[in-house]
Amino acid sequence: MITPTLGAVLFGLIFLIWEIAVWYPGVKTLQSQPLPQLGELLPFLICWSIGALTVMVVGGIVGWAGDTALWGLNTFGDGLLIYGVGAQTGTAPGSAAAPLTQGGLFMTLLILAAFIARRRRGATGSKWRGWLSGIGLGLTGSIARYAAVPLASGANLAGAWLTGMIS
Repeated sequence: MITPTLGAVLFGLIFLIWEIAVWYPGVKTLQSQPLPQLGELLPFLICWSIGALTVMVVGGIVGWAGDTALWGLNTFGDGLLIYGVGAQTGTAPGSAAAPLTQGGLFMTLLILAAFIARRRRGATGSKWRGWLSGIGLGLTGSIARYAAVPLASGANLAGAWLTGMIS
């Protein structure tokens, strides 16, 4: 399992800020219609959650895909920090992936299959920005504490319920 570096965190935040900049409707619109405007961020947040779940998987093809995406974010982000602005890089303060049970892995694979199947629908840029932002930020300590642990717990519970219903 690859650990995130400051480069991955940098790209995770870049994709998050990019999405907010593209989405931002203005103060007056947010004051007059807050719920419909905030609802437009929902696809990004769902894809962010899928990215965070993807990076929590440690084995198989899905684990390889998450590790490869995280490696790419680490490499390009570290390169941008070192050669772009002369900064130093290192491992980001993080936490270990929240453990996914067999049911959680089952649900993660189902959710990822739906994510891939919707490749031609909706805002594809937003979808991939959300997925990559979730991969880059999903294992960092402060974010994992509030997002990854509930995501893993939710996937584990849903997987246990679904596999229990099937068998």
